[in-house]
Amino acid sequence: MSVSTSRIEISRLALGHNIAFVRNNIPERTRLSFVVKGNAYGHGISAVVPVAEEHGVNHFSVFSSSEAKQVHACKRSDSTVMIMGYAAPGDLEWIVASGVERYICDENQLKETAEAARAVGKKARIHIELETGMNRTGIPSSKLSKVARFVEEHSGLFSLEGICTHFAGAESVANYVRIQNQIKSFTRQRQKLTRSGIIPKVAHAACSAATM
Repeated sequence: MSVSTSRIEISRLALGHNIAFVRNNIPERTRLSFVVKGNAYGHGISAVVPVAEEHGVNHFSVFSSSEAKQVHACKRSDSTVMIMGYAAPGDLEWIVASGVERYICDENQLKETAEAARAVGKKARIHIELETGMNRTGIPSSKLSKVARFVEEHSGLFSLEGICTHFAGAESVANYVRIQNQIKSFTRQRQKLTRSGIIPKVAHAACSAATM
């Protein structure tokens, strides 16, 4: 049997310093979401989440519903979990019932989430992801009106927690023009939603690099 010769140690002091550093560089009213996908980038969800909560973090983002369950099992009752990627069909009703937030990237996800909310008898907490130029995930502007209409017509099934997009590669100056165009697209689409009467609680787009 092989024995590992390496280990990872998490310093509460260092992690607290890093969280404070980010908070000092964003407006006071801005909510910080701590991304713990990929088992907290290999550091262990169950180890990282409680330490982050000690330093005032109460919102955690994951990729999948299986990761959401791991965070849900070790978080405080007042912390929120948000799924940015895959939600297994068998987990949809659990997601709604548990108050877990979910990205909506296409019309099918919106409809299946509505069905789960109807089955559970509770509003689904959703974030509408807008396609702004990465051409990877997100609802294209051509379908935004249709999505807005569906959300409005089924307002009893949804709580629109946010609208969002992603500025991938923000650390590279080579992406500067693309990201500036994304910001403009995001602003235009946000205004379009507002004119349709769709007003989310928050708008968010910045990963760590974009924040800095």
